[in-house]
Amino acid sequence: MTLDGVIVGEIFISLLEQEVNGGAMQKALILAGILGLGLVSRAVGGQSSSQSKIPVILDTDIGTDIDDAFALALILSSPEIELLGVTTVSGDTQARARLAAKLVWEAGGAWRKVPVYAGEPGPPQPIDQGRWATAFTSPGLHANGAVDFLRKEIDRRPGAITIIAIGELTNVAAVLQSDPSAASKIKRISLMGGSIARGYAPDSKPEPEWNVKSNPRAAQIVFSSGVPILMAPLDVTAMLQLDAAGRRRVFTQLTPMTNALAILYYLWGKETPTMFDPMAVAMLIDPGLCQTEERAIAVDGQGFTRVVEGKPANVTVGMRTDPGKFFEFYLERVAPSGVLKGELAQSLRNFARDGDGGVGLGSSGSR
Repeated sequence: MTLDGVIVGEIFISLLEQEVNGGAMQKALILAGILGLGLVSRAVGGQSSSQSKIPVILDTDIGTDIDDAFALALILSSPEIELLGVTTVSGDTQARARLAAKLVWEAGGAWRKVPVYAGEPGPPQPIDQGRWATAFTSPGLHANGAVDFLRKEIDRRPGAITIIAIGELTNVAAVLQSDPSAASKIKRISLMGGSIARGYAPDSKPEPEWNVKSNPRAAQIVFSSGVPILMAPLDVTAMLQLDAAGRRRVFTQLTPMTNALAILYYLWGKETPTMFDPMAVAMLIDPGLCQTEERAIAVDGQGFTRVVEGKPANVTVGMRTDPGKFFEFYLERVAPSGVLKGELAQSLRNFARDGDGGVGLGSSGSR
């Protein structure tokens, strides 16, 4: 007997959808551990040869909204990307770094060698997802040094590295200010941020977007630096809602990575994620996902990103997208179809019914 992964995934999701209480949460977390240890499915074996890959560093405020985790999962599921490291920005950057490092660790293989560096802390922000990684440690996790790491990697590979910036631009601006030659050494910055012709709501006017308005001065430094910028504003991200069918497809993959996404979604505590940040990754890999325009963009003191007529373009900006094509791209990478074998599936059913179903729990090592 065999059982499709979707059926077993229903068991996991049913635990996540129960009323929040200690037993349900504990059961869901333990089940996720079992799935990570015993799943018969596709394995993410880490980064392959770097030949013809796009070398990137991800700068993220992972842990507050859920889309950063989905963006990192897309990077880890994309063979075109060579992930050199992750840096964290804003709020409790160490908590964010632990979270990013654990998510990278869950991908397994060579991904576990990817370093994660915390940036300088900022004003407090909610990071409910950080509970998942409270005590996590790994050889690649660093409690500080984000800007130094960015600078050293850029110096090591001048003209080659793309920075994917999906949080406020504090770290990137600090690199640019620390070294006058840094701008000429960065290949491009692919960022989620800004608002050109619409705001967060459908048919709304442009408005200051979170990543830009959180540090307008940093954004001004980045946009005026001369570094080529690929920009995913609200115009191509605010409509990207991951619906129930999409969530189910992701969470029923039952890989260590998608199990982690399911837990983080549960801790996030809201219903429908908007996939702002994954677009900054997706349009770097497949520029055809957005209709883009070359524009001169300036940032004002309130965090508006305004088109300046009559000046040379400094940004390739996404203006329109087809959400259906985006989700087809995203889900085929993060959540392709898979099959779970019957013996493990029956054990999971027993576990969900009785508490452990006779499945032995091994040590998770670095947790």
